[in-house]
Amino acid sequence: MSGEQIERTLLAHPWITRVERGGAVVTASPQALAVRRGPTGSPVLGELVTEHLEHWGEVYDWTYRSGQDAQDPLLDLSGWRATGTGEPLPAEHMAEWVDRTVELVLRARPRTLLELGCGTGLLLHRLHPHLDGYVGTDIAGHVVDRLSGLGLPNVRVVRAAAHETGGAIVRGALGELGERPDCVLLNSVTQCFPSVAYLAAVLHDAIRLVAPGGTVIVGDVRHSGLLDAHCRRLERAADPGVTEPELTRRAERRAAADTELLLDPATLAAVAAGSGRRITVSLLAKTLTADSELTRYRFDAVLHVEPADAPEPAVHAWDALGADPLAGLTGLLTGPVRVRGIPNRLLPGPGSGSGARRAVTGAELRAALAGHDAVVLIDPDDPALLQVAAPAAAGATPLDALAGVSRPHEPLGAFARTRLVEVARRTLRAAGLPVPAEMTALLPSGPGHDAVTLARDCADADRAGLLALGGGGASAEIPAAVARFDEIALHALGRLMAGAFDGRHTAEQVLAGLGTAPRHAWIVRRWLHVLHAEGRAERDADGRHRFPPVADRPDLDPSGPLLAQACAALGYPAQMTTFFREALTLLPELLRDEIPAQALLFPDGDLLTSLSKDQDNASNAYLNAAFASVIRQAARTRATPLRVVELGGGAGGSTAAALRGLAGAEADYLFTDVSRFFTTAAEDRFGGLLRYGLLDIDADLVEQGAPRGGADVVLAANVLHCARDAGRSLRWIRELLAPGGLLIVTEAVREHPLVLATMQFLLSPRDGAPAPGGGDRRGGTGRVFFTGRELPAELAEAGLRVLLELPGAESPLAAPAQHLFVAAAV
Repeated sequence: MSGEQIERTLLAHPWITRVERGGAVVTASPQALAVRRGPTGSPVLGELVTEHLEHWGEVYDWTYRSGQDAQDPLLDLSGWRATGTGEPLPAEHMAEWVDRTVELVLRARPRTLLELGCGTGLLLHRLHPHLDGYVGTDIAGHVVDRLSGLGLPNVRVVRAAAHETGGAIVRGALGELGERPDCVLLNSVTQCFPSVAYLAAVLHDAIRLVAPGGTVIVGDVRHSGLLDAHCRRLERAADPGVTEPELTRRAERRAAADTELLLDPATLAAVAAGSGRRITVSLLAKTLTADSELTRYRFDAVLHVEPADAPEPAVHAWDALGADPLAGLTGLLTGPVRVRGIPNRLLPGPGSGSGARRAVTGAELRAALAGHDAVVLIDPDDPALLQVAAPAAAGATPLDALAGVSRPHEPLGAFARTRLVEVARRTLRAAGLPVPAEMTALLPSGPGHDAVTLARDCADADRAGLLALGGGGASAEIPAAVARFDEIALHALGRLMAGAFDGRHTAEQVLAGLGTAPRHAWIVRRWLHVLHAEGRAERDADGRHRFPPVADRPDLDPSGPLLAQACAALGYPAQMTTFFREALTLLPELLRDEIPAQALLFPDGDLLTSLSKDQDNASNAYLNAAFASVIRQAARTRATPLRVVELGGGAGGSTAAALRGLAGAEADYLFTDVSRFFTTAAEDRFGGLLRYGLLDIDADLVEQGAPRGGADVVLAANVLHCARDAGRSLRWIRELLAPGGLLIVTEAVREHPLVLATMQFLLSPRDGAPAPGGGDRRGGTGRVFFTGRELPAELAEAGLRVLLELPGAESPLAAPAQHLFVAAAV
């Protein structure tokens, strides 16, 4: 009986959502970890988020009080100590750090500035003489009192947390100065934040507040991509003789236990993209003279809010600047220019390190740029590389160019696990119940975790996918098979065009000459684009196309053995080989709508059986097993039943994979599709295991009856490319996610010529109906599938950030370009 009492007692606590093994394992409630918007628009913090902030408030209150008798109140360095030794950082180094930060802020010539977390006033004292008005906030009351008591003109310092910029106190202080701030500054503050969700709440309010053309400066950011390098360096310094395997273990332990928030450019971009304003970002390197953790592992981010248009810079490679690249650099600084690929001598990485011939430090680049309007940047994708931009405005990068997997290190998880065990023990003791000798706290998988945990979750999903392919050995043949697919399709398209047209023709003449049905015109336009991009066609300045003769290549004929061999290597059944062969042979008839593609793919009229032919190819087998691993972890770390909504379930292949991932775990699974044909077929196949409904991703999902905030997992497998406006659909999908919920997406991320020449006929809209992608980043291109960073950018703009993307670029499975994205609300 005590086991049931323990479970009931613990589940009554609002921070606990699941109890297992007689109370030995408790799981944190996603609501306690969440940051959401309240009815008034102000951030509402979960209880564990609030506790984390109070912990840091106590730390800084003690730190500031202990340093209030500093000899130089203008350079109060209380709390600034080296991570490895605990010794104070040298005063001259910190003085340079302050000077560089002041220069950074004043470069934008702000008039009114709001500083969140002003601390002891290091920056206030140096900035306010250059400003018309300054408002500072801090959570330490005695610091606020001290700075307010100085009576500085046009300076207001108020007590408020970073997420309270929308409150009456901060608004009132800004109102006294009479102007909207054109700069909001958070310098060396974000590392005290508990999570990305809290960062997003703060930055969204800051971005909304700042005047057009202004900046939000997120300074002194610890780079999450360098956390491992930092920890390895500290562990190596503590024990120079440590073996490499032991060093890796120690560095992982240290990294997982790091109590600060670390960010990367992709995370900042995902947060900024959800603000609703146009933003570019400058990612500035630290250029301090001394080699310290402040120089090596931190960067400054300047968010330009609704900036003026800047000219496109010419791009140069560092390696192309000659034997003395620093000398070559100065000759480029007269016009808009960006120099990339500069190895940072302070950091490990290819081409960097003390022995690298062309490696330099940020300080050396800064010295070379003296007297020029130029800046030193970090590479957004590789923190071991630097860049240079001139003028400084050329260093701003659009958010789309930064979109990708978000890899922050969030300290909230480790903090919450410790507090949850403490609270669970206290709760049981208060109820007079036995306390298990060993207790473990779990967090919902996904957001809120440290970098080590996120990396392990990604590795687990990848491992599960490879195991589904028999360990991944056979995947070595995949890149060559994909290349054969491309070559066969391009050869077929080139032969069709060269055989039909001589001389030069406009796109309209090509369409007419092929007898193209109006609904297939978009496909021919994509063919022209791809043939030109692949060097298989020529295009004049006036837009006329010429198709050179195509040599006879029997090996590339669809009836030859290469197509069948490629299909077999990719795991396609013989029926798909037949479809591809017939479609490539009958291209003229397909274009004229004399033969519908459906008749080739579904020759016996059995739609479900035909669609299922493609379910078990290598890419799908890998992705299905990988996302099943993600769902399995979600089911283990959330309250039962796990609430799943599948969109565009179709023939049920992804559904079957999801159910394998659940492996008997209790779930409330809603299978949906736009067609009752598929929901009826799914009910015949899966019976009472699921619930069934109709949902159209091109309309508001909540208005169609989907549960707002009621899904722990939303699954959208190969469905987003069908959306007329994927960004709009993603915003509707986001409304379905519960706190801590996950969106699982599988999508192609490149246009395959074979698909364009065959399967794409299935996507031609009815005459007069809008085509997919008209309202999103595909608009105007005629593409069905997203490319490059487009899908992460669409997710970010919809308020979602990518936690995981598979397969990795180095995997043979990257060749088919079918990807898994796991995202969470920002």
